Amino acid sequence: MNIALVLSGGIGKRLGSQAPKQYRTIAGKPVIVHTLEQFQRCDGVDFTVAVAAPEWKSRILEWKEAYRLTKLRAVAPAGPDRQQSIRSGLLAAQPLVGEAPGGVIIQDAVRPLTSQELLRRLLRGLEEAPCVMPVLPVTDTTYTSHDGQWVDGLLDRTALYAGQAPEAFHYQPYFQLYRDTPAETLSAMSGSCQLPYSRGWRVKMIPGDPDNLKITYAADLEACERKLLEREGPA
Repeated sequence: MNIALVLSGGIGKRLGSQAPKQYRTIAGKPVIVHTLEQFQRCDGVDFTVAVAAPEWKSRILEWKEAYRLTKLRAVAPAGPDRQQSIRSGLLAAQPLVGEAPGGVIIQDAVRPLTSQELLRRLLRGLEEAPCVMPVLPVTDTTYTSHDGQWVDGLLDRTALYAGQAPEAFHYQPYFQLYRDTPAETLSAMSGSCQLPYSRGWRVKMIPGDPDNLKITYAADLEACERKLLEREGPA
């Protein structure tokens, strides 16, 4: 059994809009609906859990019915940060998963362009490793600066990679890791792979996708809409 958690707790400050970016409409549908439809189409994913601020739960359930998102089985409350939101989603999924083996995909609601091929690569990666992350090579010269004003170092870009979401994990050990780690330890971490990596898990890298954009700014909304319309046509 494979499941997906779609993290939708952000408030979209950098976009400068009233509604969080994951609930804005592009190509005829809310961004989160496009993202959930990725998993609706994916044969390798059995069900999804959305993790969102409680005030958006009823709207997400309305969209579930309107867009026939039959794999969406629960809407869990978002935590104060990404890591605690992941734990909330895993706890909500546990009654549905039980003791079944399988994987969990952690996805950002603001990545509506993740391809089916990338999802297939993630799930294939779980056959070889407990933790799989798509990456892109860093192509620009990269410097360090501890004061933000003067360069104090240069990094070897041939050894640098930019991580993307979604990431995938063996569900049962990942659930146990998040269940048993104190909240303050979780809150000190960022990416979905950081906790398992800090506990000695091997993280397998697979090729990412340059088109797998994360919506952060207004221009990202426009770029995603263009690509969605090219890919799927008007809703």
